[in-house]
Amino acid sequence: MPKRAAEAEITAGPPAEMAARPSLTTLVRLCVAAWLIPGFGHWLLNRRGRAIVLFACIILMFLLGLAMKGEFFALGTGSYLETLGHWGELCVGIAMPAARFFGYAGDPLFVSSDYGTAFLVSAGMLNVLAILDAYDIAMGRKP
Repeated sequence: MPKRAAEAEITAGPPAEMAARPSLTTLVRLCVAAWLIPGFGHWLLNRRGRAIVLFACIILMFLLGLAMKGEFFALGTGSYLETLGHWGELCVGIAMPAARFFGYAGDPLFVSSDYGTAFLVSAGMLNVLAILDAYDIAMGRKP
């Protein structure tokens, strides 16, 4: 029985653009760059508009969290929620260690401190989504 054209296309193999995948070291470098500087992974992939929007949104969220005197979560407290919060804030990249280096300390008694902490964690989680988006673009899964 002869194969139809649609079946022949499916069994022919992957398309040409999916055949050329980047190496593992290239993907690791891309993801580390995207983690350190929000939006930089998209910049390296020549998605300049998206890179600028992601950088501006993530850094603005982080700065608003600092302005609302949000607290950084501690790592060695023994609480699972505080540990997750710490890793969430660390996902924002170089901004969190830089803020700590320059002596930023949140104020738990400030009226908007809880909102600031939520902004700090949300900025980190948005950066994780940006890293995954850059990875998908590099793998050819997304246009």
